[in-house]
Amino acid sequence: MSLSRKQWIIVIILSLSFIAAAGVLPFLFATILAFIPAYYYLKSIRNSEEEDVEPWATLWTAFAWGGISGIFLAMILNTIGTVFILGILYGTSSESDLETTAIIVGAVIVAPIVEEFVKPLVMLRNADVKKEIDEVEDGLVYGAACGLGFGATENVYYGVTAGTAIAGVGGVFLIVVLRTFSSILLHLVASSYTGYGIAKYQVEGTSFGVVVKYYFLAVLIHAGWNAMAVYSMVFDNDIAAVMLLFFSIALAIGGLEMAKRKIRALDVAGSNIYGTNIRAGQGKNEWSSDRWEKKSGWENKKLSSSSVDAGDYNSNRSGKTADALYESSSKTPQELATSTTEWAVNFDWRGAIGFIIFLFFILSDIIF
Repeated sequence: MSLSRKQWIIVIILSLSFIAAAGVLPFLFATILAFIPAYYYLKSIRNSEEEDVEPWATLWTAFAWGGISGIFLAMILNTIGTVFILGILYGTSSESDLETTAIIVGAVIVAPIVEEFVKPLVMLRNADVKKEIDEVEDGLVYGAACGLGFGATENVYYGVTAGTAIAGVGGVFLIVVLRTFSSILLHLVASSYTGYGIAKYQVEGTSFGVVVKYYFLAVLIHAGWNAMAVYSMVFDNDIAAVMLLFFSIALAIGGLEMAKRKIRALDVAGSNIYGTNIRAGQGKNEWSSDRWEKKSGWENKKLSSSSVDAGDYNSNRSGKTADALYESSSKTPQELATSTTEWAVNFDWRGAIGFIIFLFFILSDIIF
């Protein structure tokens, strides 16, 4: 991955701004704390695919867009949008309420609309990234990469501003660590939704309306998150803070795991069975007794249309077991044990431990 001249200029501008706000050491500390976990999150998302795993070069292109170009563009558009709306509302509120109104407008209305628009733009503009999006699950991966880059730089910003204002280097550590287990995953999850819509548009040829649909879903998730945070901050409400805690944990754990499981499911449905020439999400997927065996289209058609019973079909396949036409919803003890073991193996235990630590951080903040 190589940054463009414009991106290098933005990196210099952002770096100098952060250093001016807090100094060199807090800036370097915040950068390390923010970007190392973001890398491991990205690695975890990338490794959710088993077939046609995305190359690091294009993933870093998407990550860099979110963390450099995307966030810089969002800062400009957020400012313009907030000032514009406040200009319209000026005179309808007293001066004492104007600051609160500005926070609500900026965080709940403008930021979600702007940020969920700019983060995945690289998926529509960059030729290398567009070329690599050849399966529907790729949209989730690249959308997550854009969101992680954006969230990492945003964590540095809040670390060197709010963090140093609270308690110097200790404040930087507290803010960045908390946001690493919460806000950065918000950006990952929300951008993956828009990325999924973009991939369905590019791979399956669906109308552009699918992109708009998933974009607004991402905006809704982002706005809901920010609304909870703003309410607990502006109105100093402990109940809202507790609700934000559980909302953060649910969104972080559930959203991350859902994205990874969706990637795995689409990867299996598209790549492992039919091959990369038939994109994920198309057709009906049927498994044979061997996971890696691919059925031909003629065999599938014969199975679905033939009037012979399962026994006749099995004899024609020389002992291979056909897919059951009807399956019982109950599981044998062995099947139940196997599914439970698979769940335990696939569960992100390291992430869960991290979120437990995050829980203690929030609870200590509420109690003390």
